[in-house]
Amino acid sequence: MLQTPTEEHTECPNASETAAIDATPTGTETCRVLCFQRCLWCLTPDYRRSFCRVCGSRAFGRERSAGAGGVVRRVGHKPHNTWLVAMDEGFTVVCQVVSAAPVVVAIGARVRVVRAVAPLDRGLPRVELTYRATSSARWW
Repeated sequence: MLQTPTEEHTECPNASETAAIDATPTGTETCRVLCFQRCLWCLTPDYRRSFCRVCGSRAFGRERSAGAGGVVRRVGHKPHNTWLVAMDEGFTVVCQVVSAAPVVVAIGARVRVVRAVAPLDRGLPRVELTYRATSSARWW
């Protein structure tokens, strides 16, 4: 997906605060806060786009996500354990599920963000299961 090269869209809000909290034991700093874009014209939420998929505007505002969502479907190969996750704010993002085997993850399972990718970094946000979907709760 395309990214806009403006300064407003590349920085995570309160980066100095999250950097102090999110320092890993190896000394590298990661942003655990998942940031998403909201169109300033039609208020449509999205993740890493250069223009709004609804109205075509290029004016975006950055917001913090609560970090919770539900698994919608599998994306990619089994070893990578990647899934499409619908976040509670209304946007979808491809995530990698950690600390769970691919067989355990089911459509409809609830997840939360463990590690978000910095805006200019490559890679996928990582999530972990918070609620496993039962057979009656799955989205078939």
